[in-house]
Amino acid sequence: MSSTRDRIANYYPAIDRVDTEAVLSLFAADAVYKRADREYRSLPEIREFFCKKRQIRGRHIIDQIWADTADRKVVVTGRFEGEGVAGDPRTVEFADVWQFNDAGLVSKRQTFLALGHAYVER
Repeated sequence: MSSTRDRIANYYPAIDRVDTEAVLSLFAADAVYKRADREYRSLPEIREFFCKKRQIRGRHIIDQIWADTADRKVVVTGRFEGEGVAGDPRTVEFADVWQFNDAGLVSKRQTFLALGHAYVER
């Protein structure tokens, strides 16, 4: 099994190519995803976000990935460059904090955005 750091490093290319199933396979059934000022509780809500609400397209450029294996956390900083649903350019910096459960699945993810959630949904 790959390390949590490697799995998260592979998450960003998966989201960029809209591989929703690869993305969702990282999350536990009861995971919580806090994204700026929104919160998604449970895998069905997270799935709805990725399948229906998140309509931006582009790529993530990763600056740093820190992994704390003892505490089962990964922190990622970077920026997203892409387009909104209307084709308008989007660039936003982010920091993600990932927490893993005993089974190695994401139990909590928190995304801090330089701009609000709406800027990076549509």
